[in-house]
Amino acid sequence: MKENTNYSKIDSIFINNGGYITREDIDNANIPSWFLSDYVRRNKLIKVAPGFYSNESYFIDNYFVLQRRYPKYIYSGMTSLYLHHLTDKIPVDIEVTAPQGYNPSRNKIDNLSIRKISNNSIYNLGITEIENKLGHIVKVYDQERTICDLIKYRDKYDGETFIKAIKFYMRKTNNQNKLFEYARILKIEKKVFEIMEIIINNDCLKQE
Repeated sequence: MKENTNYSKIDSIFINNGGYITREDIDNANIPSWFLSDYVRRNKLIKVAPGFYSNESYFIDNYFVLQRRYPKYIYSGMTSLYLHHLTDKIPVDIEVTAPQGYNPSRNKIDNLSIRKISNNSIYNLGITEIENKLGHIVKVYDQERTICDLIKYRDKYDGETFIKAIKFYMRKTNNQNKLFEYARILKIEKKVFEIMEIIINNDCLKQE
C-alpha cells in the first residue's frame, strides 16, 4: 500500500512539474531513491541531466535545468540582458554569478561562464525571479543590477550591445532611484551617472 502511495506521489510531482522529475523532488518528498529509478524505467523516461528525468516530448529548457541542478547560479551578464529583453542577441555562453566557494560540479560544463563573488551582500543584490520564454521561473539579477554590471564590466561588451541595452532599459523601465542606489552599493555611482547623462543628452540632441 505504501509502495503504491509513493508511486502516486511521484506521478503527482511529475504532472505538476509539467513532464519532468528530479532527484531533489524525490528527496524533498521523503521517498526512497530506488522508487525514482524504478519510475524512470517503468515510464521510459530520458536522463536530461544528472538527477533530472523527463519524457521524450518534454522540451528541454537549458536555463531551467541548469538552475535546478545548481540553485545558487544566478543568471547575469549577457544572459541576464537576454532574459530581460534588453538585447536581441542570443548569448553564445550562459553567464552566471555564484558565491565564492560554491563548486557544485567537479566536471566543467560547456558554454558556462561563472563569475564568483566573495561578498554575500553583493552576490544577493538584485536577485529576482522571472518567467522565461518557455514558461519556466528562473533566478536572474534584476534590470537595475544588470545595467550596473553592464557598466561596471563595460570592456566585455561591444559598443552596440552596450548602448542598446541601456536605451532599452531607459525606455522600458528606467527606475533611476533603484539604479543609482545599486550603483552606490557597488561603488560605481559616478560611472553610472556619467554614462546615463551621455546617453540621455545624445537622445535629446537627436530629437531636436
